[in-house]
Parts: sequence; structure tokens; C-alpha cells
Amino acid sequence: MRPDRAPARPFLHRLASLAALVGPVIFGAVVPAPAVQASPATEIPGYSSRHWSLADGAPPDIRAMARTRDGFLWLGSGDGLYRFDGLKFQRLDPEDFDNFRARQVTALAAAPDGSLWVGYAFGGIARLKDGKLRGANPERKPRGRVTDIVAAPDGSVWVSAWSGFGSQLRHLVKGRWDVIDVDGPLVRMFRQNDGTMWIASNPELRRLPRDSRTFEVVPGLMNLGPAFGQDRAGTMWFFSSDGLQKLGPRGFLPTGIAFGEPLGGGDGIRNLLFDADNLLWVAGNAAGLATVPGSDLSMSRAETYPVQVSTLLRDSEGTIWGGAPDGLHRFVRSPVIHYSAIKGVRTGIAMGPDGSLYIGGDEGLYRIIDGKADLILRSSLLSEVCSVAGVGAYALTYKNEYLVRGSTLTRIIGPLEHERQFGQACAADHQGRLWESVSASGMFRLEGRRWIKDESLPPATTFVVTGPNTFVINQPLRLLARVQDGKTTPLWPGSDDEGHDGEKEKTGVGFVRMLKQMDGRTWIGGEAGLARYDGRRVQQLSARTYPWLAGVMGIVRVAGHYWLISSGGIIRIAEPDLEAAFARPGRPIPLARFGQNGAIRARTEPYSANDAAVDAQGRLWFVTSTGVVQVDPSRIAAGQAEMPVHVTALEVDGRGYPLTGTRLPAGTSRVSLSYVGLSLADAEGNRYRYRLDGVDQGWVDAGGRRRVDYAGLGPGTYRFHVTAATGDGPWARREAVTSFVIAPYFWQTGWFRLAVFLSLALGIYALFRWRMRLAMQAMRDRIEERVTERERIAQDLHDTLLQGFQGLMLRFQTVLHLTTPGTPAHTAIEDALERADDVLLHGRERVRGLREDAEPKCIAETLRACAQRVVRDALPWEVRVDGPEQLVGAPVAEEIELAVGEALANAVKHAQASLVRIEIHHGRDRLSLRVVDDGIGLPEEVRAAGGRDGHFGLTGMRERLERLGGSFAIARAAGQGTSIRLTLPAKIAYR
Repeated sequence: MRPDRAPARPFLHRLASLAALVGPVIFGAVVPAPAVQASPATEIPGYSSRHWSLADGAPPDIRAMARTRDGFLWLGSGDGLYRFDGLKFQRLDPEDFDNFRARQVTALAAAPDGSLWVGYAFGGIARLKDGKLRGANPERKPRGRVTDIVAAPDGSVWVSAWSGFGSQLRHLVKGRWDVIDVDGPLVRMFRQNDGTMWIASNPELRRLPRDSRTFEVVPGLMNLGPAFGQDRAGTMWFFSSDGLQKLGPRGFLPTGIAFGEPLGGGDGIRNLLFDADNLLWVAGNAAGLATVPGSDLSMSRAETYPVQVSTLLRDSEGTIWGGAPDGLHRFVRSPVIHYSAIKGVRTGIAMGPDGSLYIGGDEGLYRIIDGKADLILRSSLLSEVCSVAGVGAYALTYKNEYLVRGSTLTRIIGPLEHERQFGQACAADHQGRLWESVSASGMFRLEGRRWIKDESLPPATTFVVTGPNTFVINQPLRLLARVQDGKTTPLWPGSDDEGHDGEKEKTGVGFVRMLKQMDGRTWIGGEAGLARYDGRRVQQLSARTYPWLAGVMGIVRVAGHYWLISSGGIIRIAEPDLEAAFARPGRPIPLARFGQNGAIRARTEPYSANDAAVDAQGRLWFVTSTGVVQVDPSRIAAGQAEMPVHVTALEVDGRGYPLTGTRLPAGTSRVSLSYVGLSLADAEGNRYRYRLDGVDQGWVDAGGRRRVDYAGLGPGTYRFHVTAATGDGPWARREAVTSFVIAPYFWQTGWFRLAVFLSLALGIYALFRWRMRLAMQAMRDRIEERVTERERIAQDLHDTLLQGFQGLMLRFQTVLHLTTPGTPAHTAIEDALERADDVLLHGRERVRGLREDAEPKCIAETLRACAQRVVRDALPWEVRVDGPEQLVGAPVAEEIELAVGEALANAVKHAQASLVRIEIHHGRDRLSLRVVDDGIGLPEEVRAAGGRDGHFGLTGMRERLERLGGSFAIARAAGQGTSIRLTLPAKIAYR
């Protein structure tokens, strides 16, 4: 028997009947989003918010969201599927075009393998994997509208579809689809952590246990805009227009929480979400986004915000995303909570002995205890409030003064109140006595109910008591001094001090607005930095080095950290890091900032400030430019372990290229690369650094820029690295890396450069050979000229001198016949003729010698004759010939003979050798000769110098060979003795 439940609403009956009649034509169509006004960023306590409207590029009517493993946020909208990287929206269309696929995305699910499942208003499902979106329907004509998709941790996928022809629950397991038919409209589907599947199918709520195919009906009320949810404890919840219901042993039971009708009427969707604080969020209400504490379910604790959010997603960073008809909302869990109970701020913060806080606002003086503010003094003239140890606080107005004990006020007449002069600053000393500064009139001490002026103290705009009869007083831009027992000692005189970077900086921190005694030191906050004084020396940190230290208005120390409020916002610094910076100014200080991306900053107008304090519960309170805020350290999220970083685009002249295996065309010199770090909680504050191997020497800090342009690149292989960090966090260890190749023109290739090099080398070699050939030819021409000249001389001698001499002898012969034999004249002529015959014979021999010397010679025979002439029998000698013998030109043979003769003579005279050998090698390209003896050899210095001082035999040999274009070398023979090598090019030596 079916358990009792509320009857189905008439609207749902009509809706089901209409679906059965007209089918998916109506319910599969894209339902336009209701006309709404743009939702502004909404302040939800404990969350900072941001809204991206359609004008910012956000898609309309966002009904589904998912965040994939790579860090991107995906949005299913009425305009298709969009990818969001924290700043930029990008639409992605399916690669396989399908006329029967709707444009409207109605469901999304991120799978464990990194893929994304996409459901459409009609046309079934698609899958995004490896950057490609393609249809993934198990059948050719998928049925109805996809209402939900669930990707289970085990890799299986559940898809719910609703149409007028019936609803289905489809289950993909290990590549196979299982289809379960469902009666009635399958409006919503949800997977419980234990694997149980829940569906809302009008008019019932049903449960499908794990590994079962049979649904169980669970009692509960179902109406418009149904939604399931599960809290952190694992309890199941259900919400519809009938309100919030909690699953118990007997089904879903009402809780009394209701937020009216859904946004969009009968077609509207809702979402439930429990955040890290067990706060229940309900989206999709016509009245707006609603919240209620899960630990205190009552409408008195419920809040509704005018934000028309349809769907919710809590990602891995703890950020809550809201999809709306008018764009996208982001809600980031923040420790900073605006305290709206105090309107306007007039003073800093004073602390009472019970941990309560006193703050002056526009309406008067407030006492905050246990996080609740009570107005204890109504006055619009508050100017200052200071702490009084053991009592409470002291409040100054421009009319009256009050001593505050708890919430009780005692009227005190000011020192010069009768003269209408009012106090500027106050403080209590260690004896509990109250001190007050009245403009330029001086410092006063309260004794009982009488004020006594202390003439030893100079007037002060602000001051602090640091010890017995010891003060630090401030006259802005004039004097900051310690006054002890009436003696004034300036903390920083007007002298210059050496800054950490070697530059001269004027001491001080500019216009001082904050003086605070803490941890035995006086902390000094000014427009130009932060300083502290321990009674002996002043240490300071300049805003020039640390810009976020400008305008420090408050500082406290909590649990090993210093917290301060300045123009840089609310800053947290680890105690050791600040100590190290004071010890060595200029070193980097790791820090964390809190607030809405720098929207929370220190006040700028007060002369005196103490704008930071800690209450009894350990919460921090700050007075800021936007009012009073509190910081709950327990809500500070741990830093993201590893930020995903991606290179998203590679472009050349506006044209995109793939990010893997990219080969860019020849001539490319300018390349643009885009990248993104996917910490989406504060994407606006993410920082980047990059490096292009071969171009950048090291990491280049890009700040918040997400694109880099390189120009002047040449052909080659390039590797680009990029990493990211949150605003104040460390750099991610993970790098995104992409490589690309710029193709060269053919004249930029290695083979072309090699060909050019070889051509150049061959050209140089050819030029060298040509020059050598010219030199050889010139040398050969000179030798030929010498041969020709010898032949001409021989011919001239024969044709002129010898012929004339022969004619002259014939005439003398005639004269001889005319003389009488025996006479002295006859005898003289006869003797002359005989002598003339000898001369003529010798002349003919010389002419024949000139002709013979002009003929090519066998060099071996020539050198044998030379050796026979020079060495004779002085020692044994031999001539060895290697290679086919070739005739040597006569002039060359003559020079060789003279050089070898000199070498043989030296061997005979100086070598003390037992053998001398002449080696002749006839080569194709050169003629080589070596004269070797086995004597005592040449001294090393003579051999190295190439000759002896004052002796010219070796020098002459070298000069003879060099004139012929040859070479001459002296070396030690193998074992002992001397080796003289003569080398001549073949074109010079041979004829």
C-alpha cells in the first residue's frame, strides 16, 4: 500500500497531460528565460561576490555548470556550451553538426577521466574529450529533454531524459548503456554519495538502490521546482514549492522552510547546496537566492537575496557559482565579514578589560561583546576613544567627555572644556591614570576629577604611554620623540640614514597617524611605512620598498601572525617574516591579503588611529574605509595546493595554430601566446611568469597579463614555459609547456648553409690553386726564359764569335804561307795559330755545353756525377731512386745539383759520417730529395735556426729552393745524423 502523501498539484497534472499529447516538440524546445533585471553583486555574510552580466560576455540563461579536472568552469546555457577561465567566456560548438540537436544546454557533468558530458533540451547528449565536442547518443534518435547527468566516481554515467513519449534513466557502465523506463515526467535526478539514485517523477519521489534496477517510492511532497540535496553529514533533503523536506525513516518530512514559487514558473529549476559551514543555499526561487543555517532551520534565520540564480555549483576550491538568466555569479568564502550594525565610523577601536570593543560611529559609541553591538552613547560628535586598563574606555566628543565602565558612562568635564577647547587624544598609563592632549595647550593628567597640566610634556596630536613617566609623542611632520621624566629625545632627527638599497633616504615614516604600545614596543604607522621603537633604537620599513605598508592605521598580533590595515588592505604576515624584514630591510616579505580584491582599505582622513583589535573570541576587527569589518581566522581557506596552468592559444598575425606539433610557416617572426592559471576564486589577482627557451634568459614576471608577444624570432625550435600564482601565494610547481617550430626559408636551412660553406671553401681552394698555378707558371716561365737565353747565347757565340774567330785564323793561315819557314815571324804565327786552335776548340766546347745544359736531365745521373765530384773517396755514398724517373729541367737540375753539392760537402767536412745517401722520390705532384748521413748531426740550436751565424751554406740552399717555389727542411735522421729534405712542385721540376 502506498504511503500517504500530499495530492499532486493540478498544475503538475496539466503539465503531464500536455507532455503526453504534444511530446518533445514542446518540452524539447528551448524555453526562453524570463525577463529579469541584471542582478548586481550581492553581499552574503561570509562571502565576497562578483557578477558577470551579459554585457561582460557571460552567456544567458545558465542552467547547468561543471568544473572539469583541468580547472575550467563549464556553463550550459540557452546559447550553448561555454568555457570560463575566471575572466573570459568562450563558446564551444560541437564538431559534428546535427539539425536535431538543440542549442540550449540543460545538463552538465564532469567525469573522473577529465571529459565533460553535455545534455541538450533535445538531441540527446554529447561528450567533450581532448578538446573535441561530439555527439555521444546511444541511439540515432534520442528521446526527450535531458534533465540531469551524473558522472559517478567509478566512471559510470547516469542520464535522465523526459519526453511526452515517456521518460528514461540511462546508465553507461564499461561502454554499455542500460536503459530503465520511468513512468511519468522525470523532472530531476540526483546521486547520493553511497551510490543511491533519486528521481523526482511526478507525482512521486523514488529511490534506486545501488546495483538495483527496481525503484522504491519514498513518501514526500512534490511540487514545482523540485531539487534534491545532501548535507555534509550525508542526510538527504528535498525542496519544491511545498518547502524543504528532510529524509527520515518514514520518508521526507517538512521542516517549515519555504521560499515560494520557482523562478520561471512550471519550467523553473531549483538547486540545493550545503556549504562548508552547513549553510543551506536554495537557488531558483522567484523571490531570489535564499539561505538558511542547516543547524537552525527556521524562517527567522532564513535570508533571501535579490539575486535570481537558477543553479548552484560548489567547486574544489570551495567557491560557489551561481548560474542565472542574466549571467554568472561567484561567491567566494571569505573570513572578512562586513559588520553592518555600525553605520559610519568616527574613531578607532578601544578594548575593554572583558574583551569587549568600543567603536564610535555616526550615531554614537558602540560596545561590541560576543559579536553584538549595543549603542551605549548616542552622539554624532564623537572624535576619539581610548582604552583604560581595568576600567573600560574613555570617549571624547566635540562637546563632552565620558569614562565608560562596561555599558555605564560617567560624565567627565574636560581640561579646557570651559574654554571650549576639546581633547584630541587620550591614553591611560600603567597606574591607571588618564592622560589627555588638548590641541596646542598641552598634556593633562586626571587626578580624581581634576585635570592637572604637566608642563614637562610638549603638546601632542597623538601620544602613547610606554612606561612610568615615559611617553612617545607625535607632532605630525615636526616631532616624534620619547619623553622620559621630562627629557625629550627625538626618535629620528633630521639626519639622513643609509637605506637598504644604498640610496640616501630621509628617516621616518612620513605623516604619523598610528601609535600603539604592543609587545614592549611602540609601533608607529605612517603614510610612508611602518616603524617600531624598543626604547633604544628605531627600526623601520619603507613604503618605497613595501608599497602595501603605506598608510598603516592599525596592527595586532594573533597566533604567530601580525595583522595590519593599510592602504594595501588587510594584511597578514608571519611573525618570523616581519622580524626578518626589520633585521634586514629590503628582503621580500611573504604575506596574505584579505578583502574583496583590494576594495577594503584603511581610512585616510583621521589624525589619530588604532584601527585593529582582537575580541575575546579571537576574531579580528578592523575599521576600514568601507566601515567596520571582522575577520574570522577559522574561515581562512588553505592555499590551493597546485594551480592548473594552461597555454590556451598560439597565434601568428591573428591566425590560431594548434598547441601540439605546431610548425609555423617560413618567415614567421612574431608569435603571440596566451595562457591562464585556473585558480578561479580570485582569477583577477592571479600572477604569471613565463620563459621562452633560447630567447629569455630567465623567468619574466608578467604580473596579471595573460598574453605575451614575441617579435624578431628566427627559424628554429622553441619551448615556452609558464607558471602561475595566486595574488600573494607561492609560484605553482606545475608548468604549462608548449613547443613550436618556425620553418626556415631554404636559404635559412642547415643544408643550405653547409652548401654555402662548402662552395665558399671550394672557391677559396680554387682561388688558391689558381694563384699557385699562376705562381708555378711564372716560375716555369722564368726557368724557360733562362733555357731560351742559354740557347740564344750559344747560337750567338756560334754564329758570330766562333765564325769570326775561324775566319781570322784562316787569314793568319794565309799570312803564315807568305812567311819563310824557320824565320821568327813564321814561328810566332805558327804558335799563335796553334793557340787559336785551342781557344776555338774550347769555345766550341762551351757552346756545346750551353746547348747541352738547356736540355732536360736525369737528376739521378746528375747527382751521381755531383757526388763523384764532391765526395770522391772520402766516405761511401749511394743514390737511391723511388718512383718512375722523369727528366728535370736543366736550370732546376743545376740548382738542385748545387744545393745537394753543398749538403754533401757539409757531410764530408763536418758530419764525421761513415755513409752518406741521396734519396730521390719522383712523385706525381712533387719531386723530393733527401740527403742523409749517419754522422754526429747538427746541434739543436743550429737545426732550429736553420744555419750557423756567419755561415751561409744552409741559408744559400734554402734560398735556392725557395726561389724555385720549393721547400727546404733540416731534421734529425733516424737514430743519429742529419737529414736535409728538398721538395719541388712537379710543374716546376719536370719538363
